[in-house]
Amino acid sequence: MIKKRITALALILSMIQPVNIFAYSTNPANPSEQGKTVAELNGYSEEAWSKLMDNTLEYAEIDDLVKNFNVNISSSWDKFNENVNSLNIAIDTLKASRRDMESSETAAINDGEIENAMLYKAQAKGLGLSIQAMSISRDKLSRQVSSTNAPIRNAQSQVAAGVRVLMIGYKNIEAQEQILDLMVKMYEEILSATTQSKNLGLSTSTDITKAMSELANARANLISLRSNKDKIYRSLISMCGWNPDTVVNIGSIPELSDVEINALNPAVDINTAIGNNAALIEKRHNTSSKSTTFVDAKLYQSGKDEDMLRANINQIYEKILADKKAMDAAVVGNQAAGANENALDIQKKHGMITNAQYLGGKLGILQKRAELESAKLELRTDYNTYIQALEGNVSIE
Repeated sequence: MIKKRITALALILSMIQPVNIFAYSTNPANPSEQGKTVAELNGYSEEAWSKLMDNTLEYAEIDDLVKNFNVNISSSWDKFNENVNSLNIAIDTLKASRRDMESSETAAINDGEIENAMLYKAQAKGLGLSIQAMSISRDKLSRQVSSTNAPIRNAQSQVAAGVRVLMIGYKNIEAQEQILDLMVKMYEEILSATTQSKNLGLSTSTDITKAMSELANARANLISLRSNKDKIYRSLISMCGWNPDTVVNIGSIPELSDVEINALNPAVDINTAIGNNAALIEKRHNTSSKSTTFVDAKLYQSGKDEDMLRANINQIYEKILADKKAMDAAVVGNQAAGANENALDIQKKHGMITNAQYLGGKLGILQKRAELESAKLELRTDYNTYIQALEGNVSIE
């Protein structure tokens, strides 16, 4: 009977195979997860998961979209989680076998088979030790932040940073598209007015050629911009897990608050940046040589690298302050343009200006709005670069 049980146990262990777990779970991985919704299986509320699964790219969702749906990052988490799940299956199997051994021990004691009972007890104890060791390994791997998954987290952070850059670029192109679209309409009006003027003998063929050239250039620029916008759009949504042909609504970029900007403190933040920078950490822990000369050289280079990182962070911070001033100036310019817009509308209503003049005035107003939007996005871009530096994702060269 002992040999039969040991053989059965060996057969069970030999059948344990890794089970695929996607970066987001759709099915329970163990009995304790039975009955849970997909949102609960992935640690989200129903509302948050529903928003994540809709066809809208929100700036605040980028980290979660990259983790759960980016093909490369998701695949990395899949492979990493396979190890966790394999350990869970092995632990559950060993626990069942241990219960088997404990039941057999009890039965042997009741039957007076003391020798067999001792063997069952020893097997149960051995299984318990294996369960304990596997549980420790499983718990270490399961930690959200650990040295074992650091490379994946770093890659995920860099991909998310790339998505933010693309999204900011996309919104910038949207603002420029509005300007070019209005320019096309304005030049169409100018060409029409110039043609009528020529019929009255007030314009020349040269004026017509110039108007046609300006319109052709504006149309060509608009077509080129829209082509680039489409390329960025496809890259943007693909990096978040959507099919490139999916119709996805691209949300707005949230404005930075004064609180967020005032919270930046390079003198303090440099310590966080140094502690998270993988390149610095690797150099600091390089123990290929124990000679005094090597150690001194390593410390010297480490100090130089930290000084370079400190200079980079200070430079980014100064750029952020400059961006903030530029944005404040753009706000004033936009407010003035808004006041002019009311006067422009009144002039157009009463026939005081031509349609081409009206569109030209609107174009100037739209340019002021675009300047403000661009200033906001530049501030956000440099702020993101600063935060990336704190997370260790910045060059020290």
